[in-house]
Amino acid sequence: MQEKLLLEAFEKAKNEVNSDKVFTRARHLSEQIYEINQFTFGERSLTEKYKTIYSNPESHINLRKEVLEALSKYLGYDSFFDFSKAHEKETQPDKNKLIVFIKKHRAILIISTLLISSILIYSYTTRQRWMVWQNDHYVEVDFDIKKYDVNQLKIYKEERILYFRKVDPKCDDPFFNKDGSVLIWYGKNKDKKLEYFTALGLHPETRKTLKPITQYMINKHICR
Repeated sequence: MQEKLLLEAFEKAKNEVNSDKVFTRARHLSEQIYEINQFTFGERSLTEKYKTIYSNPESHINLRKEVLEALSKYLGYDSFFDFSKAHEKETQPDKNKLIVFIKKHRAILIISTLLISSILIYSYTTRQRWMVWQNDHYVEVDFDIKKYDVNQLKIYKEERILYFRKVDPKCDDPFFNKDGSVLIWYGKNKDKKLEYFTALGLHPETRKTLKPITQYMINKHICR
């Protein structure tokens, strides 16, 4: 509201001094402020405030109370409160129009909002990520059937990327946690050779469920 007050004051000053020059109008307003409220507010400050609003209508300014009151009286109002109240009434019809429009088209607006929300949610939830097995671990890739065989592409799982690895365990490697839980799983590849992995899951080639390591398997195949 302060911005509107200053703009209207400059517009009135334009007619009174018969000049388009901002500084000339600002000097006139500075004199009016002093005459009305006995408060000094220089033309340079008024010019800067005006140029701020003129160059960017969305900007905001802060004026001293004495300036606000003086400019309001200069425009024919008893106080800045009266100026604000009068201009709020002017903008009220626009608010009423908006309310009427919303009420009139409420059903369409609700359906549109729900439709847009549904599309966004669907797009987000169906955004699929993919991974392929490379040598001894999974890596995330784009869905590219020209580059990868369809059977190679697996739905992305973060735990597979982070924790699932093919390893070559040695006899002195740890195979169990302190609580006895397993650290290594095994399974045969397409050539019927044993391979070892760091997590439970399906063998990357055969898609058969891996088995937990046992002391028997360790003694027979790893610590021979």
